[in-house]
Amino acid sequence: MISLYDVTKLAEQAAAYHHPHFQGVAKTEYNSVSFTFAAFTGLEKEPVLPREVRTDSRLSDAACDLLEEEYREARNLWYDAGYVRALTNLRPAATQAWGTFDQARTQLDEAFAALATTDDTHWHAAVSRLVTAQDQALKAARAWDEQAAALVEVNEKFLYSDLSRRDAYARAGLDTTGWVIGDSYDYRGYGERPLVRQMSAVITQQREHLQTVASLTGDRARS
Repeated sequence: MISLYDVTKLAEQAAAYHHPHFQGVAKTEYNSVSFTFAAFTGLEKEPVLPREVRTDSRLSDAACDLLEEEYREARNLWYDAGYVRALTNLRPAATQAWGTFDQARTQLDEAFAALATTDDTHWHAAVSRLVTAQDQALKAARAWDEQAAALVEVNEKFLYSDLSRRDAYARAGLDTTGWVIGDSYDYRGYGERPLVRQMSAVITQQREHLQTVASLTGDRARS
């Protein structure tokens, strides 16, 4: 095990091959080693152990092992940084799209609730406003599903990150509370995507309610 050696001396022996972000290595209380690196952005080249490491006779086996572990950790950090960076790039558009949908959904709910207190002389205008709100909600839902698909694509691309999805979102400054984000299969093919599917069901229920009211009151103009 690397931790059985003097890691400071091993690091000095391997000085010519350290990753550019390498800052130090130390033993931990758990009989392992811990590396310190400068922060990665995800834009760097993928950290790859130099081929010369295994052929350099000046390096002990322990020093080679240390370098292998160093580059393994460096790649993990680089990969995680790339994940966070990709999510961060999507944040403005995703935040705006969800905000637009959230507003459209609120207007839809208000338009539907208003029907219960609308008198007959204003019924047609109230229904017209509801239909407009339904159309706007569906439009906003479609736009959101596009953004959700982009988020899912990034999650799939960085599937093997050490970061949990929640941690990755947090590091990217994304508050996804309440957001409708499906799985990758939800965004394949030509079927309705998650939020459009959800809103289509809501609109169907609203229109069925209107038809029920019309049939019970004998008012065909309301159907």
